[in-house]
Amino acid sequence: MKSYQTIFITNLPAFYKIKQWNAVNRHRRLLAIYTGDTAEQRNADFFKGIMEFDHVALKGSTFHKLVAVMRILLTTKYDQLVLGGWDTMILLLVAFLFPKAKNAVLVESSIGESAITGLKGWVKRMYMKRMSVAYPSGIMQKELVESLGFNGRIVESGGCGLLNYLPQVPYEPRSQVKSFLYVGRLSPEKNLPLLIKVFNTLSDLTLNIIGFGPQEEELKALAGANVHFLGQINNEDLYRYYRSADVFVLPSMSEPWGLVVEEALNNGTPVIVSNMVGCHKDLVHAESGLVFENNNADSLKQAISKICDISFYNTLRKGVAQFDFATRAKQQIDTFI
Repeated sequence: MKSYQTIFITNLPAFYKIKQWNAVNRHRRLLAIYTGDTAEQRNADFFKGIMEFDHVALKGSTFHKLVAVMRILLTTKYDQLVLGGWDTMILLLVAFLFPKAKNAVLVESSIGESAITGLKGWVKRMYMKRMSVAYPSGIMQKELVESLGFNGRIVESGGCGLLNYLPQVPYEPRSQVKSFLYVGRLSPEKNLPLLIKVFNTLSDLTLNIIGFGPQEEELKALAGANVHFLGQINNEDLYRYYRSADVFVLPSMSEPWGLVVEEALNNGTPVIVSNMVGCHKDLVHAESGLVFENNNADSLKQAISKICDISFYNTLRKGVAQFDFATRAKQQIDTFI
């Protein structure tokens, strides 16, 4: 019978999870089970990475996948079973079929975008009763766990995985603030029409948009001459765009965490994010950027105007240069070892 200290069950591999779990696997032998239930369209390199840990990718119908998971869990010794959320039938059934004492859950949804009332809220509360440990990504994720009445052990991981972290960019003042950047899917939850409409009124500033998605043609039709669509860029090349931009903007109406915010800060770029971005309480503060009121054009304009003050802006750049992503990465690894 095979033996593991940790078994993760999640949807699909992602480069930042692969990096995180490779690091954990050097200390605690782990198995990853990928259910492959859903997947947004993403860059091909989003799923790229060499897995140094044992892993299984399930195939077939939900029934066949559930049977396969049960067979693995019933014939494998393990210390902890970590479920990647609560959004699939497989995760829900596994939570109720296997011992609570060994069950744990990754909580990467935030209090701002996850239902806590009605039928969905009730299901989540029942699900959390089957967990002994919760691993929220950060502050807003911990708030979600607490709002669901969870009374087990809570361990904040400090993020959703390990990005392609680079040595922190040293502080260098800039003489003006002109270039703004968005990176992500071109989809409704990102609230890009609001962002574009605001920049259409700010013709002296430039907005570059990296990404693709279902709203692409609609957004291009809406955009003024100072808004440029750069298309798909490989993750490993994004640092050049972050570093050349003056400010990164994420206007999402729904954003569980916001890995792109980490990427921007790691590359020395101050940020403006909506208060629905799940990492804003952890990463966006007086030394790194500004938070505006969700879906409020005036609030966004005020944030842009404030960050364009060069003295204030350079104060932010100085603060961003002090970020210690090596320590944050170690926190994520230590969470599971």
